[in-house]
Amino acid sequence: MNTALIVAAGTSRRTKLDRSKILYPIDGKPLFLFSVEAFSALGFDVILVVAKNDFQEVKKHIAPDIRLVIGGKTRSESVLNGLKEVTTPYVFIHDAARPLITKEAISKVEEAIALHDAVLLAEPVTSALKQHQDNAVKSLDRNTHVLAQTPQAFLTEKIRHAHLRNSDAHDDDVALYQQFYPGDNVYVVINDSPNLKVTFQEDLTYVSHVLTKEQAMRIGHSFDIHPLIKQRPLLLGGINIPHDRGLAGHSDADVLLHAIAEAMLGALALGDLGTHFPDDDPQYENMDSTLILKHAHACIKDNGHGVVNIDATIYAEQPKINPFINDIRTNIANHLGININQVSIKATTYEKRDAIGRGEAIAAEAVVLLKKV
Repeated sequence: MNTALIVAAGTSRRTKLDRSKILYPIDGKPLFLFSVEAFSALGFDVILVVAKNDFQEVKKHIAPDIRLVIGGKTRSESVLNGLKEVTTPYVFIHDAARPLITKEAISKVEEAIALHDAVLLAEPVTSALKQHQDNAVKSLDRNTHVLAQTPQAFLTEKIRHAHLRNSDAHDDDVALYQQFYPGDNVYVVINDSPNLKVTFQEDLTYVSHVLTKEQAMRIGHSFDIHPLIKQRPLLLGGINIPHDRGLAGHSDADVLLHAIAEAMLGALALGDLGTHFPDDDPQYENMDSTLILKHAHACIKDNGHGVVNIDATIYAEQPKINPFINDIRTNIANHLGININQVSIKATTYEKRDAIGRGEAIAAEAVVLLKKV
C-alpha cells in the first residue's frame, strides 16, 4: 500500500471566498473530497492535512479510515506534519486544490514510483514559452519544459529527510527534493487530463463544470399530506384560502410549500424537512412555511444549483383551488426569484376516496428540476 498525503491547509486568500476553498461545495461535496475519493478508490492510505479552523468541518465529510493532521503556518510545515505520520515506503503528495485528478493519472505515477525514487506528474507546454527578465524577452524551447502538477511521488525516507532539514521556501516538493538529492533523476509522467489547481474564483466555476458535466440536472420529488382541523387558516402556496378549516401541523402546515421545499432538498440528497425542521423543536411552532421554502432555496444555491421548473399538484375535495392558482404561482415564483412560467400548480380531487376524498385532509405532490448554475 502507498500513502496519499493530501495538503488542504492553505489560506485561500486569492479565491476571495468567505470560507476555505477546500470546503467549497461542488455537486453536494466539498472540493477536497474529490481528491480523497480518487486515492481511496485505488486503495491508498490517505492522510489529509487541514487548517486547524477547518478540522471539525472536514471531519464531518470523511470516512473513519482517513487520517486528519493539523497543518502548519506554511505549505512546507503542513507537508512535514503529514510526512511524520507516513509509514509506507512511498508517499504521494497532492494538493487538495486539484480536484480534477484522475485515477488514471494516479495509476501512471504509481507504476513509475515502483521504478524510481521520485516522480513528477506534469502537463506539456502547449503555448510559446518566453522568459521575461530585466525588460528582455527570451524564447525558450517548449519541448524541453513541462508544467508541474501533483501528485508528486517519492521514496518516503528521502522526502521526509529533505523536509526535516529544509529551511527555505520552494515552489514544490520536487524542487526541495532536488536540493538535497541533486544526483537523483526525477522521472516525469505526462498527464493529458485536466488537473487545474484552484487558485482564483473563476477556477471554481471551471472545475465545477468539469466535475458535474454528467450531473448538470437533478430531479427531486416529494409528497405531503396534512389533516384538516377547525380554527386554523388554510394556507396553500403561501396564499390564504377561504375555508371553514385549516391544516394541522407544527408549522403553519402549508402542505404545498412543504412538498416543493422537500423536493428541492431531495434533488441534491440534502435530507427531508424533518431533518431541517424537527417537529419537536418549539422554535418552529406555527412557522411561516415561506421561510421553509426560502431555506430550501438557499440550500440548493449554496450547492451551486438553481430551479429550472416546478410541477406540483394539490389534492383536495374542498375548497375549490383553481381560482387561486395564479396567485399561488406568482407567490412561489417571487419567493424563489424565478419566472411564473417556471411554476406549474394544478389541483384535483381524490374522487371521494380516502381521507382526502372525505374532506378530512389535503395533500400535495411536487417534482422539481434543478440545474447547475
